[in-house]
Amino acid sequence: MTEDRERDDPPSDLSAGPSAATGSSPEERYRKIFQYNNDAVMVVDLETESFLDVNPAACELLGYSQEELLSMHPHDIHPDDIERVREEFISQVYEEGSGFTDDLTCLTKDGEEVPTEISGAALDAGEDGTDPTQMIAMLRDISDRVEHRQELEEKIERLDRFASIVSHDLKNPLSIIKGHVTLARENGDPEHFDAIEDAADRMDEMLSELLQLTREGHLVGERTDIELEPLAREVWIDCELDPATLEIESSRTLHADRDRLHELFANLFENAYTHGGESVTVRVGTLDRDDSDGFYVEDDGEGIPADEQDTVFEWGHTTTSDGTGFGLAIVAEIAEAHGWEITVCDAEAGGTRFEIEVS
Repeated sequence: MTEDRERDDPPSDLSAGPSAATGSSPEERYRKIFQYNNDAVMVVDLETESFLDVNPAACELLGYSQEELLSMHPHDIHPDDIERVREEFISQVYEEGSGFTDDLTCLTKDGEEVPTEISGAALDAGEDGTDPTQMIAMLRDISDRVEHRQELEEKIERLDRFASIVSHDLKNPLSIIKGHVTLARENGDPEHFDAIEDAADRMDEMLSELLQLTREGHLVGERTDIELEPLAREVWIDCELDPATLEIESSRTLHADRDRLHELFANLFENAYTHGGESVTVRVGTLDRDDSDGFYVEDDGEGIPADEQDTVFEWGHTTTSDGTGFGLAIVAEIAEAHGWEITVCDAEAGGTRFEIEVS
C-alpha cells in the first residue's frame, strides 16, 4: 500500500548511489527516512499535545489526511489509552529521553481499533537538564502479531480442555479395571480378565482418537450416521452402572462423531448415577416437539436446583466433594462442537432432563 502515499521527493534520489547520499545534508537524509518510513511517524509538541508533523504512513494507518491529523491531538486517536500514554510513555520520554510500549490502541477515522506498539524519543532535550518540548513518536501496526497471539492462546486453551477431557474420561475405564482386578483376585473368574481387556482397549482407543484430534485442533472428527438406541445401550454396558436401569423410549439416527457421542452419553449416564444412586432410572428418547429436533437423557433422581441449572455446564462446577466439575462441561463442549444446543430442565419424574437439539 505504500506505493499510494504522496511523496515530496522523487524516488530517483533514493537510488542515486553512496556519493549522492553522502553529499546530502543530514536534514535531507532524515526527511527521507521520515517520509518513506513504513511505520507511522509523528512529531509531537509535548507542551500542547498536538501534532507538528506526520508522515504518509501515519495518514494511511489512521485514515486521515495530513491536514486533518495536524489539527488533531493524541487523545483523539488514543481516547481509551491517553492517560496511560501520559503516565507510562510520555513520562518515560521526559525522564530517560526515550520510551516504548507494545500495548496501545489507535482509533482510526472509520472507528476501527488498531493495536499498535509505539516508540519515541525526545527531540530537543537540553544538556542542562531542561525538559524536552518536542518528541518523535513511531507507531507500528501489530494486528497480525496480536491475531497470532490470540490464536496461540486459543490453541493452548483448547489443549487444556483436551487434557481435562482425557483425564476425566479415563477415570471410568480405570475404575472398571480396578474393580475387576479385585474380583479376579478373589475368585479367579476369567470373565473379569475379559472385562479388564475391554476397558483397556477402550482407553487405548480414546487416547489415540483424542491425540489425533488434538493435533488437528478439532474436538469432533469424522461424522457418520449412528442409531441412537444401540449406541446408548452400548455406552450403558461399558459404564457398568448396574443395578441402575436404562430405558430407551424412542430412537433416531444421528449424524455425529461416534467416539465423542459415546463420551457424551457416558458423562450423562455417570452424572445421573452419581447424583441418583444405584436405584436411579435413566431414560433416553427423541424430542417430538414441532419446534425441536433432537434427543434427551433424563433421570428420576433428585434433580438440579433451578438456581444452579445455568451453571452446571461450566468447567469446574461440581456439587460433590470428590467431583471434578468436568463431566457436564465435556458434554456441553461435545454438543457445541457438533453444532448442537444443550439445555437442562426438570424431568417429569422429578429428576433432571438434558435436551440436545441437533438442528
